[in-house]
Amino acid sequence: MKNISLDLVRATEAAAVAASKWIGSGEKEEADRAATNALRHRLNRMDFHGKVIIGEGEKDNSYGLFFGEELGSLKDFPIYDIGVDPIEGTRPTVTSGPEAISTIALSSENSMYKTNSFYMYKISYGPKIKNKNVELSLDNSLHHNLRLVSMALNKSINDIVVCVLDRPRHKNIIEELRENRVRIKLIQDCDISGAVATCLPDSGVDLMYGIGGSPEAIVSACALKCMGGGMEAQVVDESKGWAITSDILKLEDLVKGPCIFAATGITDGSILRGVRFKHSGYITNSVFMRSESGTIRWFTTEHGKGSHK
Repeated sequence: MKNISLDLVRATEAAAVAASKWIGSGEKEEADRAATNALRHRLNRMDFHGKVIIGEGEKDNSYGLFFGEELGSLKDFPIYDIGVDPIEGTRPTVTSGPEAISTIALSSENSMYKTNSFYMYKISYGPKIKNKNVELSLDNSLHHNLRLVSMALNKSINDIVVCVLDRPRHKNIIEELRENRVRIKLIQDCDISGAVATCLPDSGVDLMYGIGGSPEAIVSACALKCMGGGMEAQVVDESKGWAITSDILKLEDLVKGPCIFAATGITDGSILRGVRFKHSGYITNSVFMRSESGTIRWFTTEHGKGSHK
């Protein structure tokens, strides 16, 4: 895969800076519009050819990059699949909440899983669990998965931290976690950050569990593949009471072959700091990952005021 790491980071930086100007504004549509325009502009200047397979505009009925949109300056070159979210966490952006990021993932053509469903049931975990070869699975009961995590990490079930989106649909999951005396990290948005956190030793998160967005599932799968983590997912139908409508999808089903992932913080979070403004410009915090090499690069970048015009 062509070395375009800095170009991708520049693209997510541009989107994050554009979005950051709407922090606390309450203007979700304007924040989405600003981040999307900035990301599209940067991607169209890159020497590559990509097609959006995973976008956010369809699910949110918002301004975004849409399925089938082609980006990049080399239209006669082989196409990359693109999974993208100019703002993962529009609500925390416009309410000054935590964990908002701008993110993008690339893989070879026809390698990202495609679905018309907006939601998936997911379990995500880091390399410390995956490398123990324990059989974590959505086929297992939640209690059994917790016991396997306890064995893999050599820690009490009471010390396991499970990240869950704080939604009414997770009432039963949260109750069962509490019955098992597990530590729970409830988040309001941004389940890509939650999934990535399972792979970071200092995050304190061992497991991400529950129903979240399908676009976020595919982009998360790319990040977890780069970081050596594990994941399973199943398509669910909100209109049928969150009924499961697919077989279990393994990580390799969600993204086949090599992939790359980049993200930049918009607001402060568990994996990235948000955009910080200073008199002479601003500072961004980003990450780039590559599955083939296992490389993870962290960027703290100072920008002049006109660097993203």
